[in-house]
Amino acid sequence: MNITNYKFSGFATSDTQWNQKERKVDETNSNIKSQEVQELLRLLACSELRNNLARALRNGKKMTLRELSELVGASSPAALHALRELGKEYMIEQDEKRNYSLTNIGEIVARQFEEMNLSITALSQNRDFWLDHDLGAIPEHLLDKISYLADSFVLTSTPTDLFKTFSTFYTLLGNAKEIRGFSPFFVEDLTTQFVKLVAKGIDIELIFTPDVLDATLRTADREELATALKKNLKIFKLEPARNFASTVTDYFLSLAFFKLHETFDWSTMLLSYSPKALEWGRELFAYYVEKAEPVIL
Repeated sequence: MNITNYKFSGFATSDTQWNQKERKVDETNSNIKSQEVQELLRLLACSELRNNLARALRNGKKMTLRELSELVGASSPAALHALRELGKEYMIEQDEKRNYSLTNIGEIVARQFEEMNLSITALSQNRDFWLDHDLGAIPEHLLDKISYLADSFVLTSTPTDLFKTFSTFYTLLGNAKEIRGFSPFFVEDLTTQFVKLVAKGIDIELIFTPDVLDATLRTADREELATALKKNLKIFKLEPARNFASTVTDYFLSLAFFKLHETFDWSTMLLSYSPKALEWGRELFAYYVEKAEPVIL
């Protein structure tokens, strides 16, 4: 039998012809899926009213047309038209009591659209910070969650206050009840600060690069450090070095980077006090602490 030809119901098709037909089907399906995605995005991105209606119905909420109209500040005819457009794409449904709610598809799309909006907000409001720094050390799963940093701001040193970022960080650190930090550089004042906080019983975990660890061990009181390591201090060594510094506490997240192809940027620091940012910071620390080696004296 010639394996390059197959006979089905009285006709023969070569491998090449069969593959071409498969590719055409795949391309058609791909175009259809792309159009569907674009339509769903258009529904929410191109209409504040449709977006507000979807947001109002998130988390399984059910509302009448009148309730929705009053909530989003639109006339009933305008709201009804928008709801019908969402319904055409299977995002909205209506029950026997004429209550509107999101379908499973609508709930997921509305959530994803909100995440995208927050991501754009996080990046656009601190555009220069994200453009100018080396983000290579941030794992992909946390870049995907950049929306968690939407409620953040950049603290910048000025010609009249060159140490603004460091002094602010130093002050914030003094009020923390727990600290998780990664540092690619050594600052003796910070080492002294950590020693004082450990003495107060503050729970501290730190990740250092080998050089920073060596410098810390040279300057710290070894007996004091050994005692702290048995109580409320944990130190980890991470190789190779990473191009960022991060500290997450019980109430703030700080994030700083190296400039692209340059040295560490001491003049700017991203700060946030939001619960989502703290969650992001803890995930970042957990990611790297798993790769680090505990230090035992």
